[in-house]
Amino acid sequence: MSIKLQKYNKKIITQSMMDGYDLSVNDNVGGPDSIIDRSNYNSNMQPIMILNDDQLVGCFCLHVKDGPLSYGGNYETDILVRAFSIDVNFRRRGYALVALLELNDFVRDNYYSIERIILAVNHDNLAAQALYSKAGFVDTGKRTESHLGEIYIFNKNVL
Repeated sequence: MSIKLQKYNKKIITQSMMDGYDLSVNDNVGGPDSIIDRSNYNSNMQPIMILNDDQLVGCFCLHVKDGPLSYGGNYETDILVRAFSIDVNFRRRGYALVALLELNDFVRDNYYSIERIILAVNHDNLAAQALYSKAGFVDTGKRTESHLGEIYIFNKNVL
């Protein structure tokens, strides 16, 4: 396994790499195309691709400034992880945990003023909650509502 977090660049991440990206019907997030489309309208959003030996296995979005505010974060020092997903064809191989563990270094190396990473998870997504906890995120106890129901707010300090 050789996991790498890569800022989206269409010269590196081709459309053909994204065409086969598959999510389950129960996933409540968009895939790479959706993340890229949304980031085209908000300069505070950066699509991040999870690569294993140059194969796209997952993606998420890092959202600075206005993103963390929705979840009680700080405009200047927090970053929000949005739409974290692993292609269904690559699940249960440890890619998600490795990517989340590498996220600290990635944020430190690319976002110099960021001190804390925030993410939101659906209350009924116990597998994701366990994954985030294993990766060092803690449940803040903060809750919010969305169209999907209650959302738990987790965070992790950038070390």
